Amino acid sequence: MNISTPSKGMQIKRICVALAGVGYTALLAGCGGGASTPAAPPPPPPTVTIDVFGARGAILTAQVTATNCSATPTVTWQTSGGVALGTGLTIQDTQPSSVISATATCSTATATENLQANQVFSSNAAFAVLQNGTLNTWGDPVWGGNSTATPTPVNNVTQVVASELGFAALINTGTVTTIGNLAIQDPTAPAPGDTATSALTNVSNIIPGKAAYFAIKKDGSFTAWGFYHGLLTEADTAMNDPQNGLSASVLASLTNIKSIASTVGAYAALKSDGTVVAFGDTDTGANVTAVQPQLTNVTNVMGTNFDFVALRKDGSVVGWGSPYFGLAIPKQTLSGVSNITLDGSAGVAKTSLGTATAFGDATRVDAADSSSVSKLLNNVTTVYATQTSFAALLSNGNVVSWGDLPRMQSSLNTVQSSLTNVASIASTEYAFAALKNDGTVVTWGDSTVGGDSNAVASQLTKVVAITANKYAFAALTANGTVVTWGMASKGGSSAVTASLNNVRAIYATPFGGFLAVNKDGSFATWGDKWAGGGTVPATVTKITFTS
Repeated sequence: MNISTPSKGMQIKRICVALAGVGYTALLAGCGGGASTPAAPPPPPPTVTIDVFGARGAILTAQVTATNCSATPTVTWQTSGGVALGTGLTIQDTQPSSVISATATCSTATATENLQANQVFSSNAAFAVLQNGTLNTWGDPVWGGNSTATPTPVNNVTQVVASELGFAALINTGTVTTIGNLAIQDPTAPAPGDTATSALTNVSNIIPGKAAYFAIKKDGSFTAWGFYHGLLTEADTAMNDPQNGLSASVLASLTNIKSIASTVGAYAALKSDGTVVAFGDTDTGANVTAVQPQLTNVTNVMGTNFDFVALRKDGSVVGWGSPYFGLAIPKQTLSGVSNITLDGSAGVAKTSLGTATAFGDATRVDAADSSSVSKLLNNVTTVYATQTSFAALLSNGNVVSWGDLPRMQSSLNTVQSSLTNVASIASTEYAFAALKNDGTVVTWGDSTVGGDSNAVASQLTKVVAITANKYAFAALTANGTVVTWGMASKGGSSAVTASLNNVRAIYATPFGGFLAVNKDGSFATWGDKWAGGGTVPATVTKITFTS
């Protein structure tokens, strides 16, 4: 009988198969085919960081650094209450009174930066900072600053409203304190020298005007204090003047107010039902008799120096104002309008289709005539203004500008070919600065107020935000440094920039002050000391940007 026995090689093969079957792959070396290939190391994990730049209430820009992402990192913005504000690297801050968060996401990695609610306010020539219910101001005392060496702060403040002439602070008791040219001696019982139409008690909200404040009380009633200026009389009339101030019938009609617009001497209150109540100087917009039937279903009211313009829900536009000037009153029929931008004397109506048309008295104001560039005004996203001209940003990043030809045209012709890939535009009184997506800046207009940036052009790289007053620009870069140009005495001097590092936000007063806030809460001021660019009260030690 022949008995077959397995060969040595067959025995080894059977052992290897058995080992593999129970998972002992590490013992299979020598089973043929050599050692198994080592497993590839896992990929490095994704990482992401975020840093936000920009003043609260302005454009906010996120700088994101990421590695090992499976796709381009995304950024989402929302309030602390969960209200979505948008996505992308930049947003317009529409909720400055709220804490907001910016969150960058890279695959499974996230990073969040929380921004404090706005603490900085500005009048024409003063700054105010609200911290933990305490309000401190500095700058020209006529405009709301404080002239004493050791100013006394205002405490228990729940709301701050800035006007051109100063600040109004709502106290937690429902009373009001004002700082600046419209001060009230006794808000609970206005004295003869005060201008309030009734006691400032049980107040729930304050609305600013050009030379006045308006308070909504908890019972829905309305009170006002301040002045309106007569164009022809050149006299200031107090709101509580028994003959020419706010009448009892007008006060009674001022209920459910959404907003109030101003000219130099009149006010137009938009009510929640879409109607408008105007009051003040009849020579600058208080007389609405001719257009009253059209002032229904109004969604927005705006004022120039002498005229008012109202946008209606159906996209039509209504204008009224000075019988002597009337510069911004539309001469043509405007329809399909979704947004209006005004300079001092004219306007631009942008439609939902992205077209734009200037309006006003083109015989006296060249910015009211956009016919020379009308074929270019398509796919318009935003219109910007100086006091006398306009610049339209198109969806492709190009810019179309017109108006104030003697002051603007020569420099505009020089830089027009560079006005591409633009992200946003800032303006002084008579100059523009366009921030491009690559972080460079293009300027045009009056060179004395920032229209010529050639002297600092080499420094204008990696710019993330531009802030302006009437006379100078300040550009914030991604590394936290600041570049300034324009009128030196109003903040355009480059002498201050060496001390400005790690800056995250820049604020300005129109009359020439700048305030820079660093990431750690330290800060610096420069510019005109009588416009907020001088000494800050010692009680303000930090201005918190992030939480």
